[in-house]
Amino acid sequence: MKILRMLTFLFAVICFGQNTVNKDIYKSTIDINQQSFKTSDQLIIEGEKTLRLSKTDDETSKSYLYISVGHYLKGNFSKSIFYAKKADLLFLRDHKEKEHFITNYYLSLAYHKCGVMHEATQYLNEAEKTAIRHNDPFLNAMTQKLKAILLENEKKYTEAIPYRIFCNSYFQTGLDKNFPQNVMSEFAFSKCYLAFDYLMIGDIEKAKKEISIFESTIASSKFSNELNWRAAIYYVCKAIIAAKENDEKSAALHFDTAIDITRKSKMNERLTVLLEQRLKLNIDASEKREVLFAEFLKRKDHFRKESTKVINQEISRQDLNLIHQREYKYIFILVAVFLSLGVLIFKRRKRKKQKAYFEEIIEELENNKETSNSVIDEEEKNEETLSECADSRPHIISEATKTDLLKKLEKFEKGKAFTAKNFTLSNFVSILDTNTKYINSILKEHHGKTFNEYINDLRIKYILEYLHENPESLKYKLSHLSDLGGFSSHSYFTKVFTQKNKISPSKFIASLKEKNKKEKKDYNE
Repeated sequence: MKILRMLTFLFAVICFGQNTVNKDIYKSTIDINQQSFKTSDQLIIEGEKTLRLSKTDDETSKSYLYISVGHYLKGNFSKSIFYAKKADLLFLRDHKEKEHFITNYYLSLAYHKCGVMHEATQYLNEAEKTAIRHNDPFLNAMTQKLKAILLENEKKYTEAIPYRIFCNSYFQTGLDKNFPQNVMSEFAFSKCYLAFDYLMIGDIEKAKKEISIFESTIASSKFSNELNWRAAIYYVCKAIIAAKENDEKSAALHFDTAIDITRKSKMNERLTVLLEQRLKLNIDASEKREVLFAEFLKRKDHFRKESTKVINQEISRQDLNLIHQREYKYIFILVAVFLSLGVLIFKRRKRKKQKAYFEEIIEELENNKETSNSVIDEEEKNEETLSECADSRPHIISEATKTDLLKKLEKFEKGKAFTAKNFTLSNFVSILDTNTKYINSILKEHHGKTFNEYINDLRIKYILEYLHENPESLKYKLSHLSDLGGFSSHSYFTKVFTQKNKISPSKFIASLKEKNKKEKKDYNE
């Protein structure tokens, strides 16, 4: 519970201590806001302590975020970025969208302070996408606030003003809905940021108006130690207004108060901004001015070193990414080479198999041709047929009928009746002058096939012989060959041909063309 309350406090200590809180977490923030303000060192110490005691990823991630904010306020941007990224990884893994928004918020700020604009914009865009995705008015207001801060960092105060006005309207809504006192005071202090922007563009009247609204909204009792971290921006505005009105003494006193608050809270990042504003107004004696200027240069040098460190880290990260990209590229090339070799080996083996299948088909066709030209003793054939019938299982038809049907089958196979399209079992029965029962029995017993398998095999055999004996047919389209064989479609012909011969008709034709071409060449030589 303590960690949860610490987390909600994080937004309270950004941009001169401006704080915003979601209605869902108002109650959890009241206790911590009533305690003494924690310095940047205390934020880091408490985060590290909680990190050592953490037992869950939730506790660990929030501890990282606490440490990150502490380092940001102290001006240690490189460490702030390091811990924010560690926290964000855990938030993303646990699908904690609002916490993811917070880390992107601070990462954008830290990168922007270091001049790494690409990264700052990237995290700003991610924060804005998260706010839109959740349709959360609080996150949307915080996004507008972040845009204002980034513009103020670039001294684009005119462009920042509309975003500040938007934030004020959100906080005014909270005030109208009777949100807790800490939220109402938050709205009041947000007026000071708008006043600061007006002062930076020279509109002192509008600035004084915003400060007047602030003073009428918040009671002077709220400038107690419990809330003094919020008051720094108010005293800065009062100091600038006094300086513009030539009241250098009051201006110096207000600056002293603001700087004292910032030093006590150890907000080094903000202290640099205050020193810069004070030096610009030239309200101090030369000796004090020299002291302040020396401190300003020291802090600027620190931030310059931090910026250099962050930029070097980004360069190292990009170099590492390039190395990884090269490694991935080499791995990809290596994988591509192995895959290519695998494909080549596979295709080579496939070609060898197809060649073997082709040679088997050609050998069978040539053997069949020789067999068909030889004279076979009819009586020996009959005896052989009868012998086969005798060795088979019990018959459902007489031997004489079986012998007659086998002779008719042999005659049928030498013809072309089977090449007729839509050739049916009824057609077959009619040609053989028998019945379906006898036909199915003969085909199963002597060929081990169904009627469709038997007819398809005859058709494929016919096409093979036709292609082998008629070289000009190799120029025919597959659709024409399909029609010659009596197949119902080109695709069905291809399917049956490939299943039967383990080589597609197009591959067979290509191989036969190559064989004929080679034989012709050898003959000519």
